[in-house]
Amino acid sequence: MSQTHGLPYNPVEQIPPGETLLEWLEKSDMSQAEFAKRSGLTPKHINQVVKGGASISPEVAIAFERVTSIGAQFWTQLEANYQTALQRQVEEQELERDLHLLQVFPIAELVKRKAIAPKSSKIEQLRELLRFFGVANAAALERVWAQPTLFRKSKAFDADDAALASWLRLAEVGAPKTRPFDAALCRASLDQMRRLSALPAMDWWEPLQALCADVGIAAVILKEFRGCRVNGATRWLPGDRALIALSFRHLRNDIFWFTFFHEVCHVLRHGKKETFIEGAGQVNPDQLESEADAFAAKTLIPPHRAVELESINTVEQLVDFADDLGIAPAIVVGRMQHEKLIPYKQWQEFFERYEFVANG
Repeated sequence: MSQTHGLPYNPVEQIPPGETLLEWLEKSDMSQAEFAKRSGLTPKHINQVVKGGASISPEVAIAFERVTSIGAQFWTQLEANYQTALQRQVEEQELERDLHLLQVFPIAELVKRKAIAPKSSKIEQLRELLRFFGVANAAALERVWAQPTLFRKSKAFDADDAALASWLRLAEVGAPKTRPFDAALCRASLDQMRRLSALPAMDWWEPLQALCADVGIAAVILKEFRGCRVNGATRWLPGDRALIALSFRHLRNDIFWFTFFHEVCHVLRHGKKETFIEGAGQVNPDQLESEADAFAAKTLIPPHRAVELESINTVEQLVDFADDLGIAPAIVVGRMQHEKLIPYKQWQEFFERYEFVANG
């Protein structure tokens, strides 16, 4: 009889608790009939327990405790271990049928990012994958994470849904703690967030993450998984908190800030049931994505100022306009290129490629 000391109980052989009772009876030189009489149970019931045909309920465990002087918890733990071992056999059969998932999900990358532990057994590796996603089985994994219909993706690419789900889950796991989302505070903070774009290098990241946390948004930057082709994503977390995950896929500062405010729009306006994914090459697949694009554009450059873009002809005018708005000049250049006010090769020197050791 051994104790687990907090370690997982994974017996090689499933031994019914009744065998332990039988050992005690033999050691005590007591018949099953006598034990039944002392415990207030029927001889048939005791025989069924001995043979593994009846379980040890809490009531029976207390009766056993009084007769054997061995604590009721010992008997109930024996029963729990036995039932768990039996269920583990059933679980392993189910896992055997789902081992194909190890070929679908980016296991090597998840191990590399220390999201899951490497396992020599395929079944144990699948258990690790399910643990990472916080689900009990493959059916739950599909319901919660692997449904492509939950994702707003690029129409130009056929993204790998398993890689996308893995990236999104890793972002969720790494999300900082925040207060519940407050839409009014978020709207009031938009200008402060926007002005951070003018800061050099990565000086803006910590203040942006702090501003987001103050309004109930957990902001995460996470390197994308190969195949998921994602710029940003929005998802809701427990406790009425919003998650905005950004991949730095293109690294360019103007694209980053447009993506960020695109995702902010989803948080502010588009409900808490959907997961929104913005991928490169996206062509506004629906009204919500079009609205998010418009929101990002007008947040970065308000409409009443956007009319001035056509009159910008020199670098000095460009820099003065950006300084007046409190944004990076690259955002102005990107907008002017998008609207074909200038050729794509003009003022490329204002684009900055962020260098960031992203989470994961």
